[in-house]
Amino acid sequence: MGLNSVAASIRPSIKMNCFRIVSLAIGIILLSATFALCNEDLLDKEDKSRNLIPVSRLKNMVNYVNSLDTTWEAELQESWIDGDSELLDLNHLTGALRPSLIDKNELKMKQNDNDDEDDDSSDENDDSNEEKSNKKDEKAVQCEDNDLPKSFDARERWPKCKSTIGHIYDQGNCGSCWATSSVAAFTDRLCIQSNGKHTELRSVQQMLSCCHKGVSKDGCNGGWHTPAFDYIRRNGLSTGGDYDSNKGCQPYRIKPCAHHVNNTKLRLCSSYPSETAHKCKLHCYNKNYGTAFKKDRIKVKSYYIVDPCAVMNEIYQRGPVVAIFTVFEDFYLYKKGIYQYTIGKKHGLHAVRVIGWGEEKGTPYWLVTNSWNDQWGEKGYFKMIRGSPGNGFFEEEVAACIVDV
Repeated sequence: MGLNSVAASIRPSIKMNCFRIVSLAIGIILLSATFALCNEDLLDKEDKSRNLIPVSRLKNMVNYVNSLDTTWEAELQESWIDGDSELLDLNHLTGALRPSLIDKNELKMKQNDNDDEDDDSSDENDDSNEEKSNKKDEKAVQCEDNDLPKSFDARERWPKCKSTIGHIYDQGNCGSCWATSSVAAFTDRLCIQSNGKHTELRSVQQMLSCCHKGVSKDGCNGGWHTPAFDYIRRNGLSTGGDYDSNKGCQPYRIKPCAHHVNNTKLRLCSSYPSETAHKCKLHCYNKNYGTAFKKDRIKVKSYYIVDPCAVMNEIYQRGPVVAIFTVFEDFYLYKKGIYQYTIGKKHGLHAVRVIGWGEEKGTPYWLVTNSWNDQWGEKGYFKMIRGSPGNGFFEEEVAACIVDV
């Protein structure tokens, strides 16, 4: 057999092998793509159901907590449950989300820089480049000393600001605790630093709709306190009351709802569709408010992380702070007393405003306002055990701000 004949006999074999290799490669690519899509779908399903808790489990937890005769009391009423549902949807209750999980490039504190850039989605290109403060930023106060009182309530120390410090917000069916708590602390400190001149509530809605750096694309899906303070530093914050209050420039636009409390006036939060943050507005949509949006806003001069050992001193000297803590399943069941972790799994992060501290029957606690309306807990407040590790409190950053007044 000649060389030409040998080559002719080999050529079909080579073509067949090449075809098989290409076919195998294409098959592997398609299989990988299919697996990725399936895996993504599974992750989506896990994410949507991550805060669904069986009602039977919660009932058992209530019985267990109350049987221990501990420092707090748990409660779960049948009226909290939506019909015959076997699962309780708690997705809207927590909303603190680390900036590193959103965009690592946004995890930077901007205290001394001169970057007064527009917020990337607020389109505040008309006035976000206002005059920049060149004053030196104040630093967080030092750690605790022995001169601090055994108990302290910011409402009593600054009586002119009692209505703002004592205001209980309702985030509605939206994970906006990061915005609510940050705006609440800013509002309190604005009142304190102005010696009671500014007692009006500042707009949680503006923060929720317009702050998109370091928070989720939709503010109802989570955020963090330091990007919130940074937004106020760059853009300023207008006034805005609660939902349907007709107060301020931009009132809250998300309906209040019953956060698993026995409330005959409000519908269960889970009965509403999941909320969105609403589109950012650069004007006062409350037609009855007489001040222009641009003139209504007030800025933060600086913000900072408070050392856990200095939290009491910080509150005592300057006012409420924002704390982010790990929520365990049993926290949702809080009714009264001094909460401490007892039973249940970790269930996300939650941002709250800390306004003081105290001691009850020998147990020290932090005095905290929640944002689940005044029907939850102790009229919207709760007490968190102080100085006890393992409760998730102060394990995350505590933040505060200095107002530019």
